[in-house]
Amino acid sequence: MDPDAKNLLQKASTYSSIGIFMGLAVLIGFLGGRWLDTRFHTQPYLMLSGLLVGIVAGFRELYRLAKKGMKDEAASAGPNGKQD
Repeated sequence: MDPDAKNLLQKASTYSSIGIFMGLAVLIGFLGGRWLDTRFHTQPYLMLSGLLVGIVAGFRELYRLAKKGMKDEAASAGPNGKQD
């Protein structure tokens, strides 16, 4: 396999997971908060808190991947700032 194609495939697989991660983080936060609400009879406060935690976790992962992508892009650029 061509090294450039392999590198592109690796980057695509890394960045394509963000949608799945964000959806699962929100869903787990929501369901966990809902479960805690039924256990402690605090409807809807823990569900909303869990939802907020899930959203924050999703955006934190998005920020982390964006920062990593910018670092990788800068590393692949030559000394004059252009792509190799």
